Amino acid sequence: MTQFAPRANGFDHAASLRRLDPERLTGAAQDPPALGIGAPLVEPPAPQHPDQPPRGRRRGPLWLMGVGVVLVVVAVVFAVVGVPALVRFPLTTNQTAYYTGRFSIYVNQSTLEPLATPTVLPMTVSRQVKVLSGGFSTAVLAERDTIRAGQLTYHQNFQFLLNRRTMAFENGPQTMMFGQPAKTDIAGTYRVNFPLGTSVSGRYPIWNTETDGAAVVSGGRGPFSLPGVPGLQVEQFISDITGPVSPYYRNWLVHNGFPGSITPTQLEPRLSALGVNVPALLGTFLPVLTPAQRSQVEQVLGAPVPLVYTFFYRGTVDVEPRTGVMVKVDTTAEGVKVAPSLVGIDRLRPLLAAHSTIPAVAALSSALNKLAAAPPQTAVDYTWVQTLGSQRHMANLAKSQIHKLNLVDAVPWVLGVLGLVLVALGLVLRRRPRPAQPATV
Repeated sequence: MTQFAPRANGFDHAASLRRLDPERLTGAAQDPPALGIGAPLVEPPAPQHPDQPPRGRRRGPLWLMGVGVVLVVVAVVFAVVGVPALVRFPLTTNQTAYYTGRFSIYVNQSTLEPLATPTVLPMTVSRQVKVLSGGFSTAVLAERDTIRAGQLTYHQNFQFLLNRRTMAFENGPQTMMFGQPAKTDIAGTYRVNFPLGTSVSGRYPIWNTETDGAAVVSGGRGPFSLPGVPGLQVEQFISDITGPVSPYYRNWLVHNGFPGSITPTQLEPRLSALGVNVPALLGTFLPVLTPAQRSQVEQVLGAPVPLVYTFFYRGTVDVEPRTGVMVKVDTTAEGVKVAPSLVGIDRLRPLLAAHSTIPAVAALSSALNKLAAAPPQTAVDYTWVQTLGSQRHMANLAKSQIHKLNLVDAVPWVLGVLGLVLVALGLVLRRRPRPAQPATV
C-alpha cells in the first residue's frame, strides 16, 4: 500500500483518512474518552414534578393505606356509636310465658272468717309482654296476665315505658298498674328484662306491682344449665318481698270480690275468741258514760272496720346474662294476708282506760291489744312454676338475641383488622423500590 508522508505545508493525510473512517461514516459507536475534554455530552435529567412520587417508589400503596385508615376509623365509630344504636330492646316483641301451679283460699271471701278446710284449686297463668309503640330510645310495653284457678278467672293489665338500651323503666304518663293510670316512681327498675351483661355480683331493683315498690335482688349464683334446656347458661337470683299492698292492687282486690272493710258485727267472733262478750260489755259500759261519750262509742261501733292487706312473694328468676332474657321464673310462695285496722277503735282507748276498773272494759282493752299484735291471716296464696315448653321458648329467644349480638359485635373487629392489614400491606409495598428505568442517551 502506498504510504503518504506529511506534506511540508502541514496537511496531515492520516488525519484526513481518519476523518474518512468507514465506521464514522456509517455512524458506528465509538468508545468515548473516560474523562476530560472530548467526552460526549449527556442530557441532564428532566426536572421532577412536585406531585410525582420519587423515582423507584410505587404510587399504588398510597390508596391502600388510605382505605385502611378509613376502615379503622369506621370500625372505631361503629363500636362507639353503631353498636349501642343497634343493640336495643326489639320493637317487634310479643312474647307469652306460661305457668302452672295451685291456688289456695283460706278465708271466706266476704267475711274473711277462716275456712275449716282451705280450698285448693289447680291454676294456670299466662303472661304476655307486647310492644305497643316505640321509637329510638323508648318503647311502651303492655303486660297482660291471666290467672285461671278452677272456675275463677282474674285479669291483670299493666303498661310501662321502657328504655330500649338499659332495659330499665322510665317514668311517664303511659304507666298503668292493674288497669289504672299510675303516678309512681318506677324509673331505673326492671321487670320484663334484666340489663345487658347481667352479673351474679350485681344488684338489680325489680319492680313489684302489688306493693308499688322495688325489691333489690343480689347475690346470684351460676352460671349453670337448666334441666331440659340445653345449650344455654343462666344465672339465678332470689326475690323476697313483703309489704302493704299498693292502692292500685287494693282496688283490684276489691273489684274482684275481696272486701275493703268489715262491720263491727263481723269483728265480734274474733273478740269472742279472745274472751270478750260484746253485748254484755255494752250493757255494763254504756250506762256509766255521759251522753257525749255514749255518742262517741256508738259512732265508732257503727263505722266499717277497714282491712289492711299485705302482699308477700318469694321466688327465683333464671337470667341469660348476656341478653338479660328471663328464661325461667318460679315462685315458692306468693299471696295476700289480711288484718282489720283498729285505727277507729283506737279512738276509744282513752275512754276505756278511764273505766278500766270495770272488768268487761279491762277485758276489751286486753283483747284489742292482742288483736293488734296478732299477725295477719293468709287470705289466699298460690305457687307456680314455668312450663318446660315456655322455658325452651324463652331460651330460643335468648339464643337468637345472642346470635344477633355476635354479628353486630363482629362488624367493628372485621373492619378494624381489615383496615390494619391494608395499612401494613401499603407500608410494605411502599418500601420496595421499583425496577430502575434504562438511561436515555
